[in-house]
Amino acid sequence: MAISLSPAPGLGPMCTPPTSEELLALYTETPEGSALLSELHALLASASALTPLAERLAWLEQLVRWLRADGAVPSRRGLLAPVESVGSSRLRLLVEMLTQVPAWREAVREVLSTALAETSALRLLSEPGLSTGRGLLGDLVSRLGQRVMLAVDDERELAAWVWRLLPAADDATWLEELAEEHVSALCELLGPGCFAPLEAAVEDAVAVLASRASALGLAGDVLSRLPPAPLAQSVFIHLPRACEALRVAVRAGASGQALARERVACAEVIAGCRAATRAVLHHLHAHAVDTDLVYRLELLGHVLDRLEALLWLLAPDGSRALPCASVRLLSSLVRANAQGRSIAGLFRGSVRCISRRIFEHTGEVGRHYITTSPDDYHRLVSAAAGGGLITTATAALKLLIGFAALPLFFQGLAASANYALSFLLIQLLGFTLATKQPSMTGAALAASLDVKAGDKGMRSLVAHLACITRSQLASVFGNLGAVVTTATFVGIALQALQGQSLLTRHEAEYVVHSMHPFRSGTLFFAALTGVLLWCASVFGGWLENWVHYRRVPEALARHPGVIHLLGETRARKLGSGLARHACGLGANVALGLLLGMTPAVSSFFGLPLDVRHVTLSAGTLTYAGAALGPERLLTPDFLWAVVGLIMVGGINLGVSFALGLAAAVRARGLEPVGILQLGRVVLAGGIRSLSDFVLPPQPLLPAGRPASPLAVRSAARLRTAHRPRQEDAARH
Repeated sequence: MAISLSPAPGLGPMCTPPTSEELLALYTETPEGSALLSELHALLASASALTPLAERLAWLEQLVRWLRADGAVPSRRGLLAPVESVGSSRLRLLVEMLTQVPAWREAVREVLSTALAETSALRLLSEPGLSTGRGLLGDLVSRLGQRVMLAVDDERELAAWVWRLLPAADDATWLEELAEEHVSALCELLGPGCFAPLEAAVEDAVAVLASRASALGLAGDVLSRLPPAPLAQSVFIHLPRACEALRVAVRAGASGQALARERVACAEVIAGCRAATRAVLHHLHAHAVDTDLVYRLELLGHVLDRLEALLWLLAPDGSRALPCASVRLLSSLVRANAQGRSIAGLFRGSVRCISRRIFEHTGEVGRHYITTSPDDYHRLVSAAAGGGLITTATAALKLLIGFAALPLFFQGLAASANYALSFLLIQLLGFTLATKQPSMTGAALAASLDVKAGDKGMRSLVAHLACITRSQLASVFGNLGAVVTTATFVGIALQALQGQSLLTRHEAEYVVHSMHPFRSGTLFFAALTGVLLWCASVFGGWLENWVHYRRVPEALARHPGVIHLLGETRARKLGSGLARHACGLGANVALGLLLGMTPAVSSFFGLPLDVRHVTLSAGTLTYAGAALGPERLLTPDFLWAVVGLIMVGGINLGVSFALGLAAAVRARGLEPVGILQLGRVVLAGGIRSLSDFVLPPQPLLPAGRPASPLAVRSAARLRTAHRPRQEDAARH
C-alpha cells in the first residue's frame, strides 16, 4: 500500500493537533488499537525541540520502542488494513499522523534535526564491526575487556544511542522488514534538511575509512607479498586521493557527468584494492599463513565494503532510493556491531585460513601413508615393524618410570622425554607409528571430497577409502606384531638371565586390571588419547607453517654463529633439514609432551585421567603377561585386558581419524558425505570390494589388468598423486 501525502478520506488535514478522542473516532475501535493510538497521541503531543539533548534522545528512544512494540495496528474506518509486518504497520500509522497534522510533523522534524546536529555520527558509520588496527591479539583483549567492564556512553555520540536501541543482530532483521514506501514517505515528510548532519558525517567517515584501508594495504608484510612495483603506483596510495576527489566534486556541486567519472574512478581503485588483497591471500595459501595478517586482510575487505556503501550515499547514482539504501546501511551497521562483540567471530575467518593451510599440509603428509601397490604395502609393514621394535623399549621405560614413585612433575617430564625421544627416533630411522597416521590420512581423504561427483565420484571416493583402511591396518599389524613379539622375547630373556621379569606380580596384575574395558576408564582414556593424537598433528602442521612463514631455514643457513660453529655447508643442510622435518618434529615432541604430562597435570588437579596408546599398551600388557606366566594368560581378567587393548586401538584410530577428517572438511568448507551413501556404494561392489579394505593390494595379472575393479579405480586415482615414497614417509 503506497502512502499518499494528500488528505485521506475521513481524515482531512488538521491545523491543530487532534485530541485523543478525536483520533480514536477516526479508526476502528478495538481495545489494542485504542491503547496504541493513545500511546502515539501522547508521544507526538510531547515532542519538543526546546528540551535538553538527553530528553530529546529519550523521546526518540520512546518513539522507536513504540515502532518496535508488538500488537495489532488499527485501520481507518471504511478501509481494509494492508497485509504487512507489525513494524511496517506502525510506521504507516506514524506517517499518516505526521501527514495530516503539520504541528506534529514540525515538532518531530525539529527534535530529530537538532538531535542529529548536536551529536556525532562518525563512530556510528566508521567503527561497527571494524577494528581500530590493533591486530588480532589487541582486538581480543579489547573484546574481553568489554565483556568484563561495560563502556560509559557519551551522549554526544549517536552510536551509543543507536546501540542501546538496536543491540542485537535480530534488530537488523526488523529494519530490513520495514516497507520501502513507508520509509521513503517518512523521509519525504521530514525533508532533506533534517538529515543534513548525517551527510557531513558520511563525508568524514569516507575520509577516515579511505585512510584506514590505505594504511592496512601499505603494511610491510602486505607489500612484500605483492608483485614488485613502485610505491607511487600502488592502488592503496591512490585510494584516499580518489575518495577525496569525489568528496570535492560533491561539495562543489559538480554535474552528473563529472560525478559519474569520479564514481567510476573510486570503483576502479577499490576493485584494485580487492585484487591486491586476493593476491596476498593466494600467496599465503601457497607458502605459509600468518593469522594476524589474514585477520588484517579480512578487516581490509570489510573496510572496503563499508567505504563502497558510504561512497554511494555520498554521491548516489539514482539507481536506488536513497532513504531505503540508508536503512539497509543502518541494518548492516547493527549486524556488524553485534558481530563485533563476538569472541568466536573474531577468530572465524583467520583461523579458517590457517587451519586450511595446516590440514592441506597434513593431508600431503598423509598421502605418504596410503599404499596402492604390493611393494608400497610391504614397505609400510616393514616400517611399522621397525616402529614397533622401538616402541617395545619405550613401553619398558614407561613401566619403570610409572612404578618409580617420582614426584608428579618429574614423573610427567620423564615420561614426556621417553615418548618424545622414542617418536623422534622412529622418524629419524624412517619407521612409522600407526597412531600417527589417522589424523593425516583423514585430511588426505578430505582433499578427495573436492572432486566427488555423483555415483562415479562416490566409487572413486570409496576406492580411496579402501586404500587408507588397508594401509592403516598394515601399520597396526606391523606395530603390534613387532611389539608383542619383541616384548615377549625380552620378558623371557629377563626371566632366564635374572630369574625375574621386568614387573613384579603385583605390578603386572595392576597393568592387567587397568586395561579392563568396563571396570576401568580405559575406553574413555583411549578416546582422550585419540584427541591428543589429533592435537599433536595439528601442532605439527602449525609449526611447519610457522617455520616457513618466518623463513627460519634461511635464517639458520645465513646465521653467522651457526656458520662459525658448523660451517656454511652444514648450516645450509641444517636449514633444509628443518624445512623438511618441521612437521614431524613438532608433532612428535607435542605428542610426547601431551602423553607424558596429561596424567601428571590431571593428578595435580585431582582428576584421575590417564592415556591409552594402543602400541604402548600392547607392550605393557605383553610385559605383564610375561611376568604372570603362561598359566594366567587364559584367565578372564587377562582375556578382558586383550579385548580392552583391541578396543583401545579402534578408539585411538577412529577418534583421531574422525577429528582429522571433520576438521579438514570444515576448513575446506565442504559438505560431509553421508555414511549410508558410502556404505551403499561399498556393498554394491560385493565381497571383492570389501576385501580391498583389508587385504593387501593385488599385483597386476599377466594380461596387464588389475585383479579387482576397485583396484582399477584406486590405481587410476592414486598411483600418480598419492604413491608413497620411503624417504618422504621417513621425513614425516
